[in-house]
Amino acid sequence: MSGDAREPLFPHPLQRGDRVAVISPASPLREDVALTRGIARWKRFGFELELLPHARSSYDYPAEGDLAGTDDERLADLQRALDDPKYRAVMCTRGGYGCTRLLPQIDWTKLAKDPKPILGYSDVTALLAAAWREIGLVGFHGPMVATTKSHAMDDREVQLQHRLLTDGATIPRLESASVPHALTEGIAEGRLVGGNLSLVQALIGTPWEIESRGALLFLEDVGEAPYRIDRMLTQLSQARVFEKCAGVILGDFHVPRTELGHEDARVIAIFRDRLTRLKVPVAHGFAFGHRPRSLTLPFGVRARLVADDASKPARLELLEPSVAATNQKRDR
Repeated sequence: MSGDAREPLFPHPLQRGDRVAVISPASPLREDVALTRGIARWKRFGFELELLPHARSSYDYPAEGDLAGTDDERLADLQRALDDPKYRAVMCTRGGYGCTRLLPQIDWTKLAKDPKPILGYSDVTALLAAAWREIGLVGFHGPMVATTKSHAMDDREVQLQHRLLTDGATIPRLESASVPHALTEGIAEGRLVGGNLSLVQALIGTPWEIESRGALLFLEDVGEAPYRIDRMLTQLSQARVFEKCAGVILGDFHVPRTELGHEDARVIAIFRDRLTRLKVPVAHGFAFGHRPRSLTLPFGVRARLVADDASKPARLELLEPSVAATNQKRDR
């Protein structure tokens, strides 16, 4: 299925007074203060956030960082959030590890009939990708409810995220806190698909593999050594992921022992080696991913990458709203 050809399923826009389900589908919470801060942020907009039973749980599993409950417990929270009509959005506390373990058991039937936003990034890339492949749902790759202070949004990014989830009448402007630049010049349009590079790689060969044909592929990652970034990009290249896409958009890839949001010269050299041979526009340095002041990107929305002059900042433009065009009152 083409990343560009399918008809997207736009979620219903959030409305003031809506109840939002908060879940931990992967790793457990790191700190309650981040969760408290995130809940307060959304309450200021008039939303009621409800922590589902295992949002604060921790299950001692051999994988690093544990899991926020067993697979059955995390799946139960996720399925309840997707199915119950009283919840008008699904927001994750954090990523970590564990979402891919749930994918075969998720029932998307009720969500397809009553589409609602799913918000998260990092390991939640798997949920966004699966929702897109299964039912064409537009999701939201961006800072989560319990985003730590080191990854905090400023007011501009907070307002962008709010508008993306609530306003179906206008097309928000994406303003990057960093200065992106072209690696390969050009202009391209397509649907935004992608997310965390490690998860995009992990989904290759599964039913939820990201279909990049005709799409703008956006990628980011955190704490990976340069050689591991090289290896993952090489696998995507050999799997013909890059060959099919319309353009590549690179976010934050800071490596261990470097500052958040800092572009490492070694990583940029890898981008040049692995990606400039493509016959599509490629731009790096966009402010999204594991960093402060991260943009929220709507997964599945048509966009335009403008990177036609390497001496000028590249830009990413949305071409359509990210939620349904109507904001009519619903029965609650």
